[in-house]
Amino acid sequence: MHSRKIPNNKANCPICSQLSDSTTAYNDIGWSDFGIFNKLKIKYCIHCGFGHSFPEIDTKVINHFYEKQYRSKESTFHINFSKLKDTKVSGIEDIRDSRSFGQLSLARAFCNFNSEDVFLDIGPGTGDSFNVAKTLFNNPELHSIEFSQGAKEHYKKNYDALSHDSINDFISLNLKAQIILMSHSLEHYRLSDLSELFSMLSIALAKNGVAVLEVPNVDFRFHIKNRGADTPHFLFFSKESLLLLFKKHSFDVLFIDTCGNHYISEQEFLKLKPGSSKLKTNLKQNFNKLPKSLKIILRTLFRAFTKTKNFRLIGKVRVLNSLPQLSYGGNRDCIRLVIRNKI
Repeated sequence: MHSRKIPNNKANCPICSQLSDSTTAYNDIGWSDFGIFNKLKIKYCIHCGFGHSFPEIDTKVINHFYEKQYRSKESTFHINFSKLKDTKVSGIEDIRDSRSFGQLSLARAFCNFNSEDVFLDIGPGTGDSFNVAKTLFNNPELHSIEFSQGAKEHYKKNYDALSHDSINDFISLNLKAQIILMSHSLEHYRLSDLSELFSMLSIALAKNGVAVLEVPNVDFRFHIKNRGADTPHFLFFSKESLLLLFKKHSFDVLFIDTCGNHYISEQEFLKLKPGSSKLKTNLKQNFNKLPKSLKIILRTLFRAFTKTKNFRLIGKVRVLNSLPQLSYGGNRDCIRLVIRNKI
């Protein structure tokens, strides 16, 4: 993975407006059979760390991907929604180490949430946030923005949550959300989508409501060599660039910090697994040549390993007993922020 300079194609960074002309390869690992991401590259800013993929993919292609392919059986992000149950009913009662608990606890610190106030999750995944919302808040009215039909049925059956195809559909029903959650959703939008997205987000927020957003911490000033797969993300944020982005779009940023597990540097990764850096490089070069079934298995294992390797490193440094979803600061793998409309 090598960055390069394009001397005759200089442009200003869309976030910090500084002159920026750096590009790097897009890590399309495990999705090459879909034919969507294999022509992408990444432009990034050496001043604020922001990155975005180019050229932009057509809206219809992206919508079809998320509706039909992203959660399909051939995807490592597959979820069999028909087999999911309300996690509270299933007996999983301790929610303190869940990402949603950290996010919604933070939201509650910045706004009041009364009975029958609206909670809107933009891209709820398994629906864990609805379980947490029902635990933390008094009689919340639950809504989602979701493409997948199987997910919509799951949210309705197990959480009595109403789903919408878009934020605009939510707004058209004259609804306002006291709390909006965008957990690992923003990075899936294209750069050209942001102005309309933030306009809709502003309208969907209640007068004193807040939105909590969380994205991967991929600062191209520091993480260019030790980030994982880029697919299916189009935007890559540093803490600095995320703060500038929301200020640029006239939101008040009430809180922003890194969260989650500690990042593993390239040097630390080598200490944990001698020789693994060379193996990782070779895997990236040859992964997309493998049979589809083997790619799915390997990427699923890689994602599981990524979730555990940080815990092993933390044990070597200092915070074995902490809850990473309630811990902030330092070189962590995510960024979490709370915003509201300017008053």
